Amino acid sequence: MSESITFEISSDLLAALKLGATDLGRNIRLMAAISYFQEKKLSLGKAAQLADMNRLDFMDILAKRGIVIFDYDESMLESELAGVAEFPDPA
Repeated sequence: MSESITFEISSDLLAALKLGATDLGRNIRLMAAISYFQEKKLSLGKAAQLADMNRLDFMDILAKRGIVIFDYDESMLESELAGVAEFPDPA
């Protein structure tokens, strides 16, 4: 199930942005997804879904904008690194 959101934009505003309505809609979805992700209101997967793209493409956009994808605090990072250290060296 999905909902639809609509709003009106004047032609002169679209002209000033040099965008069509479809492109503006995509940009708004992407900006909302990035904002909600940064505010930790949406997970990476849900933000990608809001942006109407797959997770890897969304991650690429975040990286290009210099947005941190994995925001670990120090205790979480230590725990993750300890888990990695438990795996034997494949060499």
